[in-house]
Amino acid sequence: MAELLRIFALEQPGPGGARHETLLARLMPDYGEELMVIAPTGDGDYEYTHYGREITRYIGGSRLGDRISTMTPQVAKFTRACYDRALADGRPTYTVHRSLKTMRVALWERLILPTTAEDGRRFLIVFSRPLQFREELLTTVLDTSPSGIVAIRVQRDEDGNVDSAIIITANQRAAAIGGVSDNLHDQELRQALPFLADPTIWRRCVYAIELRRADLIETSFERDGRAVWLQIALAPLGDGLVLTITDVSELMIANQTLQSRAATLALEIGRERATRRALSQEIGQREEREKELRRLAETDPLTALLNRRSFIEKANQAIEASEAERQATSLIIIDLDHFKAVNDSHGHPAGDAVIRAFADLLLGSLRSPRDLVSRFGGEEFAVFLPNCPRQCALAAAETIKQALAGRDLPVSETLALNVSASFGVATRRQGESLTQCIERADRALYRAKHEGRNRICEAEDPVSVAA
Repeated sequence: MAELLRIFALEQPGPGGARHETLLARLMPDYGEELMVIAPTGDGDYEYTHYGREITRYIGGSRLGDRISTMTPQVAKFTRACYDRALADGRPTYTVHRSLKTMRVALWERLILPTTAEDGRRFLIVFSRPLQFREELLTTVLDTSPSGIVAIRVQRDEDGNVDSAIIITANQRAAAIGGVSDNLHDQELRQALPFLADPTIWRRCVYAIELRRADLIETSFERDGRAVWLQIALAPLGDGLVLTITDVSELMIANQTLQSRAATLALEIGRERATRRALSQEIGQREEREKELRRLAETDPLTALLNRRSFIEKANQAIEASEAERQATSLIIIDLDHFKAVNDSHGHPAGDAVIRAFADLLLGSLRSPRDLVSRFGGEEFAVFLPNCPRQCALAAAETIKQALAGRDLPVSETLALNVSASFGVATRRQGESLTQCIERADRALYRAKHEGRNRICEAEDPVSVAA
């Protein structure tokens, strides 16, 4: 704030405020993402002619081009009064605003700087930032989270390979889940939380760091003579990870308990109506929990598509049915092109939004409710097509490719990205296993990538459709 006032004073020639063009030019490089530029409209209203990206990110949308009058009456009245006073005085005005809609930031502080352009038009340059800082929000989240949260940075050997991981912050819930009472800060991850020392879990942590991809792990270990079931979400952060550790033991035990109680009630169902009603209620609760467990076990948490394990199970069942009916089946493997550039340019939340939008596009392109769609991992997807011979599969791949080419995938209210994909198509041979069919489709996908991306290649009999 002091630096802004100093710059304003240097540019202020008179009672009309600072010189608009020169003040804006000096402020934009360092403060542009936290600035709003507002112009009086001549009818007592004001219009936003610039709206900083940091402000947009906090409130979840941009007001660029909007007027003050579009706000709620109470907010519009207060805001207009602040801007009227700043223009009338020709001096900086400091205000504090309470947000009525967003839950991320409760208070904002604003410095309103009146300016006059060379053509005589008046403007307001408004610096706006949260009054409650991120560190306070982070501390609150860590202290109140029902899940264990651990942030780590990795240590690498001379060859650049991940050798170990040091905990840089962790909440008390993480220590409680691990059955330790010590502060986890600055400890080696696998020593502090031994259940993470499992080679499979550690390998997936390393993959998440190196590939910059989120992951979800389910595991269990024994503590104080009882089994503890955990769900661990991995999110890349710098050269490290944030691990969100959720104890789902109660859900597992509750499901087992409900199964036992339902069996007992089933034996007594004919004895009395009260027992019958109780049984119905218990079974309903059990089914809801089982349904949730099945959903967690079968679907990808980001897109709600089938995960790889569930896809393979259902596709094998469909293959058995197709062999009995002597029907052809086909498989399409799809990989989004240059997806790493999306994450690097726009951030991982934008990458997640692209993944979700493409999943919706896939579902909307299906020709039959019997078709199976899966997120295999990262930006790779698979589509299994029952009763679909070679030409049908190629046509389905082309339909998806054209649908993707014909639209931008929405990332936020203000951003949409044009993304392409490469396709590998394989029609299953008689007696061929699903694994073999996937391998052939993968090779076709690799060929599509090698030949320039944004195209369809057919397994074994190369067919390339250039974009």
